[in-house]
Amino acid sequence: MRRILTLTAALTALSALPALAEATFCTARINDRDVVLGYDTAEPGLDKNFSRRERIAARWGEHDCPSYVVLRALTPELTDDQRGPFCLRHDEATKSVIGYDLGERDAWGQCRQRSASVCERVNATRSAAGAMTSAAARGTLNGLRALPDGSGAVIMSGSGSVISSALGSLGTAAATVAASPALAAGAAVSVVAVGGAVYACSD
Repeated sequence: MRRILTLTAALTALSALPALAEATFCTARINDRDVVLGYDTAEPGLDKNFSRRERIAARWGEHDCPSYVVLRALTPELTDDQRGPFCLRHDEATKSVIGYDLGERDAWGQCRQRSASVCERVNATRSAAGAMTSAAARGTLNGLRALPDGSGAVIMSGSGSVISSALGSLGTAAATVAASPALAAGAAVSVVAVGGAVYACSD
């Protein structure tokens, strides 16, 4: 239920964005329902985000929303560069996007390696992300490292209890993240700080 609410909030945030200069509307299947999204066909850097395979499929009417448009809707607080670590998690049974995960993307923006993990934002302030980024830069927290993809993200993976304990040592803001149900519920968890936010990715 929490994940569905998170996606709903992200889609609501997208609808509040300013009108696009040259909007193209498309339909994405998210959580087994059709959602209408829009994007600017004249935006700089479109080629970098819209794969050739998606373009060809769209011309033939076999594919609608570009994957980067869907990922933007799910992570409205991030820039395209900051979205670098994330890929779309797709459910074959419902033929819909059910969230986003960490990993390399295929030509459809989906995760190349299948997993049961889904990410969700777990804090609303920049303090915890800043504490994690600073700790990674100083090398003061074992297992916390910067991702080499230019996104500026730092990541820590392990059991929920180990990560909670480590984050608790970084101060009050990070301790709030450490107490998140997303960490407590996951035996294997990855915590990512990027763009001033913290995400927990777990089963």
